[in-house]
Amino acid sequence: MSDRSKKLGPRVTVSVTPGDYDTLNTLAEKDDVSVSWVVRRAIHEYLRRHQQPARAVRRPALDKQAAAPERT
Repeated sequence: MSDRSKKLGPRVTVSVTPGDYDTLNTLAEKDDVSVSWVVRRAIHEYLRRHQQPARAVRRPALDKQAAAPERT
């Protein structure tokens, strides 16, 4: 495992619109941080706001099965 992996964890690759990329760059430059830092911070804040107990998380595939009529 590389030193980077030990410090930050798994790598995630995403594609963003050119406008979003420009905005990320602007925010990063304003705060003198990297775009990666801004994205990690955004993910952290999103996950913190959307945390739910495991039981409350909906699982669409299971919901469809439960709603399907029984076959006879």
